Order: sequence, then C-alpha cells, then structure tokens
Amino acid sequence: MKKILKLLSAASAAMLFVYTGAHSQEIHYPDEVKYLFNSADESESVSRETAPLVAVPQCTAAERLCGEILRSGGAPVIVPQTTDGAVLRDMASRWDGVAFPQNWVRENDAFSVLFYKAVTDMNVPCFGSSSLTMRIDAGLMRRPEAIVSVGDLVRKASYYRKAKEVMGRIFSIDLHGDLPCRYDEGYSIGERADNQISIQKMDEGHLDSRVLISYIGQNHFDGNRPEEAFRYCDSILDQIGEDVKKNSSRAGIVRTGAEARALKRDGKKAFFLGIENGYGIGEDISNVDHFADRGVVYITLSHLYDNAICHTSSSHSADTTLGLTPFGEKVVERMNRRGILVDVSHTSSGTFWDCIRLSKAPIICSHSGAKAVFDHNRNITDDQLRALRDNGGVIQVYIVPDYMDTDYDKVSIDYFFEHLLHCIKVAGIDHVGIACDFDGGGGGWGLNGDNDLINITTRLVELGFSPEDLEKLWGGNFLRVLDEAQRIAVELSAE
Repeated sequence: MKKILKLLSAASAAMLFVYTGAHSQEIHYPDEVKYLFNSADESESVSRETAPLVAVPQCTAAERLCGEILRSGGAPVIVPQTTDGAVLRDMASRWDGVAFPQNWVRENDAFSVLFYKAVTDMNVPCFGSSSLTMRIDAGLMRRPEAIVSVGDLVRKASYYRKAKEVMGRIFSIDLHGDLPCRYDEGYSIGERADNQISIQKMDEGHLDSRVLISYIGQNHFDGNRPEEAFRYCDSILDQIGEDVKKNSSRAGIVRTGAEARALKRDGKKAFFLGIENGYGIGEDISNVDHFADRGVVYITLSHLYDNAICHTSSSHSADTTLGLTPFGEKVVERMNRRGILVDVSHTSSGTFWDCIRLSKAPIICSHSGAKAVFDHNRNITDDQLRALRDNGGVIQVYIVPDYMDTDYDKVSIDYFFEHLLHCIKVAGIDHVGIACDFDGGGGGWGLNGDNDLINITTRLVELGFSPEDLEKLWGGNFLRVLDEAQRIAVELSAE
C-alpha cells in the first residue's frame, strides 16, 4: 500500500506529520521536499511511544538539528513559519523539547519571538539561546537548566515528557493561592495576565486544582472589631464564588476529593476554599459553622498577629511559646465537628503543640518550610515534622523568599527543593505536599507561577521519584487528610 504523508492543517495544531502504510514501490521525491520527506521517513524508525518529540523551527539549520535529534534518540518535527500565537501554543503543548540555532530568536522576527513565548509559557526544555531569550528569561524569573548539546536536550525532554504523562494521570493540587487578594486590581482566575494564578497557567503547568484563600490581615482594622472582620472574610468568599461562576465552563468550587476528581474528568479546574487567619471567625463560635456551610476546607488559625484563637509565630506575638486560648480550644473542637482542617501555618510553637494534642483529626501546615534548612519563625522544626507525621497530617512546602533566605534575589526552585526534600526525609513521603503561596508573596527563580509547576514534576522525575510518590506529593496526601477529617466529623456528629 502506498505510503501517505499527511500535512496537518495549522488549525488542528497536532504533530506536523502523520504516517501510515508502507512502501510498495520505489519513490523519488522532488528536490524541493526531499529533505522533509526523508527526515519524516527516518523519524518513523524512532518509537513515538517512547521517544520525546523535539520541535525545530523552519530555518537554515533545521536539517542539521533534525539529524542530531534523530541520532540522539529523539523524534524531530519541523515547525512551519507562522505568527499565529494560538497555533504555536497549541503545537507547543505537544512538544517535549525544542532546538533552535544560537541567536535565532530576534527582536525583529515575529515568528521566532512568538515561537519562544509558546515554549517559555510551558517550560519546554530548550537548546539554543540569544541575548533576547536571556533577557526574556530574566524578566520571567526563569532559570532554565543549562542544556549543552542536542543529546542533553533529548535526555531532558524525556523527563519532561514523563512529567506531563504523570500529571495527566494523577490529580494535582496546590494548597495555597492568594489571587483573591488581587481582585481589587481587576485580576481573575480566567485571565492570563501578570498574576501568578490563572486557569490558563494551570493548564500550562498541568495543575488540576488549588485552594483559593480568603485572607484577612489584622492591619485592615483599627482595634478589635470581630464582627467587621467576619463580614470582610465572608465577602472575599463571595468574590471567589463570583469569579469561579464567571468561568463555570472551565472551573468549579468543590468540597471533597471526589468532587475535585470528577471535575478533572469533565476537563475543568477544581477550586477549594480556605481562610487564612482565624481572626475572620471573630469571637463567635457559630461563625465556624457558617464557614463550614460555605464549603471552607481549612482555616489557618492565625497570621502575623495574635488573635482571639491563638498566638502567632511572628515577632508580633506576645510570647510564641503560648498556644491556643480557651476560645481557640473551642474553635478547634468545632472545626473537627464540621470537617474543617486545622491549619497551623503561621501559628506559634505553643499553638502547634496544643493542636497536636487537642485535634481529633489530622492537622496541616498549609504553606510552610523546614526550619533546619532556613531558620525563620515561619518554618517548622524537625520535631514538629515528626509530630505531624505521627499525627497523620501533612506539610505543604512553599517558595516564599522572605522565609527562605536573607537575599531575596537568590531564592529559586533549588531552594524550594532543599525544603521539600528535607521534609520528605524527616516526615516521610506520605506527609508532604506543595503550596507555593503564589500571588501572596511566593515565587522565585524557575518557580514563579502556575505554569512553572511542571518544573517541580520534571525535577522529581529526574530524581527518580515514582508516579505513586508524585501522586502523594501533588495532592494525594492532602486529600487523604481531608477525607479523614470529614469522616471524623461524621462520627463526631453521631455522638
């Protein structure tokens, strides 16, 4: 049967070449297409089940680069010139790596610039650079790993390909996002702007879900005004609901792991609700019931100041060895009864240990780091990590420059991994997760938005973590704890 070469339309934006059949006679290609046809034949010998797909832009060096990719075990594909950014983005979502000549990306060449934008948005491993790409990378706080050859690129592309495959199979969640703090600036989950969180960036980073936070800082209020604090906190939950409703074709609000996974099956993003700072509860225990009824899954008991519930870890506390107040003990008990997770990030050591002692459900640190890696009051000690393990809880590791190094500009994905790997070593793989604190002060070199989250998975794949490990770190541990807290709430309500 005659071999058929189909050139897919740009609108379909799939692989450029699809091949079927086998040679039944000798074929002579016209010189104008000989190279493209021959390279297509060669790439058929590479298994597309295992070989990373490496894109090469149409340029004078395409033949050389495709040959190097083939010899390195990759499957090359040539990208025709286009300035349609949507088409390039759609094609880039299928690439595992990209090779282009040095200095090929130039300011006066729209194809090269848009090509590189599509690549950088999705953190596709690249071989090739220019003075412009280096400036773009610096502006986006990207710090791509040095790729010194096409062979090295193909190796990195294989890790990236595996990372994408795993993220497609598992359910992933980032546990702390402060985009709602920026609603008054006009931001939304549905718009890809300079905010770190958006549905589009979640797609690019292969993230299924996140917790959106109703944050309340006590500096918003002069003196102790508990009812006003409650109303403010509640109003942010209203805004989150409105934002998600505006994007209901792509997203929904969920309360359970089952609901979240169902949304993924429907091709939508799942958003949980959280509250940062128990100050928003005010001094009325019934407000815990109100927030439970609204679907809040965790409440961070304090922020930077002591409140009616507990003491904070920050220097604003009267005494960080002090813990829960009598009212705070009632709040923890009511949260247990309503299936709301007790979050001890930001709280004093005294509060941490009181919650370990009193909570009938596992507790969480929604966004924290390891004190052994960097000594800051926002990070927790190894003893606390072990206690969290024994409690059945989970720590979600952040990337917040203020809490990770005295030199803000040094903080990078490498720093994040120091904390992550230390927490895994001490607490165990079953008690660690991820919560970058984007749009709330989080972010650093190589990890500065939802689209960069694929970099975490790629690094974990390269380090040898299994798909089962990745599923635990990317939300499995949190959803287990949430399920347990909600199960315990049912038991307590039956007493």
